[in-house]
Order: sequence, then structure tokens, then C-alpha cells
Amino acid sequence: MENFKTEDILKGLLPHWKRLTMVAVIAIIVGIFISSPMVIKPLYKSYAVVYPVNLSPSSEESTTEQLLQWFNSEEVKKAVCEKFDLFTHYDIDTLDARHQTWFNLKYKELVSINATLYESIEISVKDQSPEMSQKIVNGIIDAVNDLIMAVKKERLHEYILNNENELKRATGKVDSLKYMIDNIRKEYNIIDVQYQAKYITKEIVKSPNLSESNAKTAEGLKTKKTELDRLGNVIGSEIGTYNYFRNQIDGYLLDYANKVSFTNVVSKPTLPDSKCYPIRSLVVAIITLSSLLIACIVLVYLNIKNQKVD
Repeated sequence: MENFKTEDILKGLLPHWKRLTMVAVIAIIVGIFISSPMVIKPLYKSYAVVYPVNLSPSSEESTTEQLLQWFNSEEVKKAVCEKFDLFTHYDIDTLDARHQTWFNLKYKELVSINATLYESIEISVKDQSPEMSQKIVNGIIDAVNDLIMAVKKERLHEYILNNENELKRATGKVDSLKYMIDNIRKEYNIIDVQYQAKYITKEIVKSPNLSESNAKTAEGLKTKKTELDRLGNVIGSEIGTYNYFRNQIDGYLLDYANKVSFTNVVSKPTLPDSKCYPIRSLVVAIITLSSLLIACIVLVYLNIKNQKVD
């Protein structure tokens, strides 16, 4: 096959400059038409930037990585889909057996959630409506906060139940100890150990023959004082345990009743005023260059064919 230099190719194309110009003009017109809203619906992009807040690191994940997992969860996607009726908005037939697959592809195409170099998270949404793109970004942030709060309340409910069970056990032990102490005090008529011990000592000094009531109290102080002290120490410890679980429950109930945000929005969802897709100049350039390339190939081929015939 005969080799052609670039110079030869250019010389062969030069006589056809009018045709190539015509091809370029037609390609530009076609490109403008194809990139117009009549053919390709324009998309508008809204975005927001958030930082994690009120989150505790889990395992080796940072709070940013943890929050990113929440943003990309199926529960958030489902909540946003239901809130804005995205199946209808994206013209997806729910009767189609693969409607969820088409929705997932559309969602992945239009919604982008990624971590930035500064440990923040950027949420961007493309849509044919500028207002809807902004609403969906807001909806995603709200859905993440609601989901984390719901999971946190579920954990708090478990903590409350567990601590209430321990509180009941501590209460039962305290009641049992109080019952034992009360029985000893009633049996030996002991009201105040220290006061009664001093009183009985004085009475013994006066007369070794004590009354029946004082004799019984003296016997109780002699045989049961150590046990009363031990039971008093144990009940004090159990009351401390009771107070600990009571404080734990109060703290969990306070967290359960309050609603907090887990995203610190540093850049609120924008309302786009210009389209992000399609880029008309790029579409026109690609179509024009492609058309000229095809036209040049055809002309070179025809020149080679004519030369062979000659």
C-alpha cells in the first residue's frame, strides 16, 4: 500500500475546502439543535457541604466516614424517594418488575455524595428542576438526621430498659435489707444504737438488775450490733448502686426526649440558576470535529481510489 505524507493528505483535501466548510456549518447547526432543551433536557445541580457533629467514632472509622455510611444507606435513599415521590418524578413505572433497578441507576446517576479533602461531605443532586434539586439535597440531609436519631433512640430505649431492670434488682435488695434491719430492731426494741448503748451502760452502773425491756435491748446490742452495722454498710452500698442506675436512666431519658442534629451544614443547599448539563459548546465541538474527521476520511479514500483508477 502506498504511504501518504501529511502534506500529501492536506494537499488532497485543500480543493474540497468548500465541502468541508459546509460539513462544519451543518455539524454546528446539528450540534446546537441536539444540545437544545427540545432534544436534551437540561439538568441543574444543587450542592451542600456538611461536617459530622454529635457522633462518636465507631471502630477505626472517623466520624466523617461514619456519616458517609449513613448518607449512602438504603434507608436514606428510600426515605427521600418516598418523600418526593421520585418514581413518578423520574418517570419510572412501578409495575415494571425491574423498577427498583432503574431507580437505583437513576439515583446513582443524579445523586453524588462524597467525602472531601477537608473531612467534610459534599452532597450534590442534579435535576431538571432547580428547585427540586435543592429540595432533594435538603431532604437527604434531613433523612440522615432522622435515621441516626431513630437508631440512637432505639439504642437508648434498650439502655433504659436494661438500667430499669438493674434498678428493680437494687430496689429489691434495699427493701430486703431494710426488712431484715427492721425485724432486728423490733425484736430487740432497738431504735438508736449509740444512744441506747450509752443509756444501757448507765443503767447497768446504777443497778446490775435491768428491767425486762432494757435487758432485751442490751442483749440485742451485744449480739446484733455487728450485724446491724454490716447490714447498714451493705444497704448504703446498694443505695449507691440504686442512685447510679437512677442517674443513668435520667440521662438516657433526657437524650431520648431531645432531638439533635448530626450534620453541621457549612454550605447550605444552593439554588442553581444555570444548567450543568449538557455543555452546549462541548457537544457542538464533538459533533463538528467528528463530522469533519469522517468527511476527511471519506475524501482521502475517494482521492486514493481515483488515483488508482488513473
